[in-house]
Amino acid sequence: MSGNNGAGLVRPSVQALKAYVPGEQPQGAGWIKLNTNENWFVSPSVLSAVVAAATHDLRRYPDPVCTDLRVKLSTRYGIDSQQIICGNGSDELLTMLIRAIAGEGDRIAFTDPSYSLYETLSHIQNAAPVPVPLGDGWQLPVQELVAVNAPLTFITTPHAPSGTAYRLSDLEAIAAGCAGVVVFDEAYVDFGGDTAIPLLDRYPNMGGLRTMSKAVGLAGMGLGYAFGSREVIGALYRIKDSYNVDLLTQVAGCSALDAWDEYARVNYETAVRRDRIAAELHRRFGWRVWPSATNFILVEVDDADASEIVSRLKAEQILVRYFPRPRLERSMRISVGSDAEMDLLLAALDKVVG
Repeated sequence: MSGNNGAGLVRPSVQALKAYVPGEQPQGAGWIKLNTNENWFVSPSVLSAVVAAATHDLRRYPDPVCTDLRVKLSTRYGIDSQQIICGNGSDELLTMLIRAIAGEGDRIAFTDPSYSLYETLSHIQNAAPVPVPLGDGWQLPVQELVAVNAPLTFITTPHAPSGTAYRLSDLEAIAAGCAGVVVFDEAYVDFGGDTAIPLLDRYPNMGGLRTMSKAVGLAGMGLGYAFGSREVIGALYRIKDSYNVDLLTQVAGCSALDAWDEYARVNYETAVRRDRIAAELHRRFGWRVWPSATNFILVEVDDADASEIVSRLKAEQILVRYFPRPRLERSMRISVGSDAEMDLLLAALDKVVG
């Protein structure tokens, strides 16, 4: 018998890769999920539209370029539909951007800490990730990012996992100072902070990413979109998968945009609840809660063991997120859920922290 025992079949760089670890998705009923920043609400009109589409249209391939969805996005944001591309979540669009722009050994810059998938995707492409440390108070290191002058730079704004909002003037300084492509990852901008869209006409090297997993509650489907210059977006169309956004997801996205006023009201309520919970955590436990422009808060628990608190909450069937990495090891990130969920969280913390 001949053959290979498996050695050498996979690229060495992939063998050495540290995979991205997503937030836990629990099985069974009774869990309160405050660990992955999903929206606690989905519009009934979106659900109805998806059910209606599922009854008769699944035998056909979906529109490969999401025409109706892009037209609605164009109308909402005032961006030419030819400068918009949709994807299977913003993660797919991140992959496409790296494939289109960064060659082997090219630098990809991003702030540290931020979305750890940036580094993982950089290694997959055999590019060279360049994490640039954030300043005190999670401030954006504008000059340091410009100094790297990477072919591709990712800026999460508002920042995750701290929730910090960045000034449009700082975003513009990075776009103006870098010769390469600068992508502003705006996953949470619908909850607060400045969008980079006003910069689009002035900086052809600038692009943006959005997801419908956070603000409009479609995390279970996966829908993202990118905007940028015709040159950059055109390159993404040349390398994308043929039918990368399925029919039901396109229907859900269009329906969610039609229900935008409803989501805007819910997201405003989320922001109010976020600030209430932040103040309550500080009052009860003396913890530092960083100012947030998102649907989550980063809580620094001082001398307490953050990982132990997270474990004890899990025993109460409440999930929050812990990041075992520098600058975050004494913190936990808590998504903002419904009023009832947050009241249960506070009661559980009273129990496990004392």
